[in-house]
Amino acid sequence: MVDRLLICRSCGAQYPFAPRFKPCDACQGPLDVDIDIREALKRVPPSAFEQSGGNIARFAPFFAISNADDFVTLGEGGTPLFRHARLNTLIGMPNLFIKNESANPTWSFKDRLNAVNASLAREFGFTNLAAVSTGNHGASASAYASAAGLRNIIFLSNGAPDIYGQMIQAYGGATVFTDWHRSAGLLAHLVNEKGWYPSKSSLPTPISNPFGLQGYKSIAFEIAIALRRRVPDYLLVPVGSGDDLYGTYKGFLELRELGIVDRIPVFVGCESATANPLARALAANSNHVGKMEAPQTMAVSIGAGICSDHALRAVRGSEGFACSPTDSEIQDAMQLFASVGLVAESSSCVSLAAVRRLLAEARIRADATVVVTLTSAGIKWANEVASLGKPPALIDARTDALDALIAGGL
Repeated sequence: MVDRLLICRSCGAQYPFAPRFKPCDACQGPLDVDIDIREALKRVPPSAFEQSGGNIARFAPFFAISNADDFVTLGEGGTPLFRHARLNTLIGMPNLFIKNESANPTWSFKDRLNAVNASLAREFGFTNLAAVSTGNHGASASAYASAAGLRNIIFLSNGAPDIYGQMIQAYGGATVFTDWHRSAGLLAHLVNEKGWYPSKSSLPTPISNPFGLQGYKSIAFEIAIALRRRVPDYLLVPVGSGDDLYGTYKGFLELRELGIVDRIPVFVGCESATANPLARALAANSNHVGKMEAPQTMAVSIGAGICSDHALRAVRGSEGFACSPTDSEIQDAMQLFASVGLVAESSSCVSLAAVRRLLAEARIRADATVVVTLTSAGIKWANEVASLGKPPALIDARTDALDALIAGGL
């Protein structure tokens, strides 16, 4: 077994590797999982860092899973990293790559986190799992909990698209629509009083659950493999809680320490202009990300106005920065993605909106190698998809009606 413990990256305090869902006792900072990465490397297949494709189960020792054979997987990971020739021409960036996380089993990047969460929840002996979510995380958490044989309750905010609740119910979980601002109290009750495993957030939110975010290291692993150990100049990541940004950053740190890559990319945290706690913390030179009260943005999945200090550490550690496009810029990015065949959720499109703004402001070079993360498919947000195109046509089944429709511009 790979040696493993919990560590506070702020003050260095260490704790046993156990189901702990609260911050550091000494400084209240978020905890992180620490492992012997050289021992982990010995325990993965020899080809793990050489061949693209395949799910993230091959990296299980890097996620602090004691027995890789018990890893709960639905085939997540191995998502495409590609250059879109037409998109790159339209933007004017020949070396722009898309990491398409909508290709995961529940159509979002959350599957990487929840594969690890479900695996460790079962390893720790939990039989129940709960989560608070705006949608993607909840659907993913339910899918993986069910795959692991765990009863699960997912709290969704009132107004979340019905499809998320329907997905959770289909997976065998229980959907509970409730007041978003009070749902953390319901989660705390299940965790503290009933002994449930909290997927994603620890308590108090937005302190990150240290366990599941280890799965996001696999994004860094896959990028390095696909680029043949070359490292992009910039990696643009949509930021809500910031777990994916930090996990990907940590993955690159471990690759560098192992000598698999020689540097890490500059990380850019991408938020909406009206829900940007990370950008505000950086601008204030703060060591803590504060909470925004009642933020409003179309990018609902990253619009809660809370972000973990882990993300702040990752941006600073990579000499990176934040970028906060407006909702109008995000909508334009959605439209651009859709026009070249990619229907993405608005929160996913913030990274494309950011790269366009940074290019226009000459903050990144046109010839830079840039990866943008597309975190989730747009198909789960019916109203957003409907806003991207014209209404369908309805005609009589006659050729003259068809010709008239085409002549009118279709």
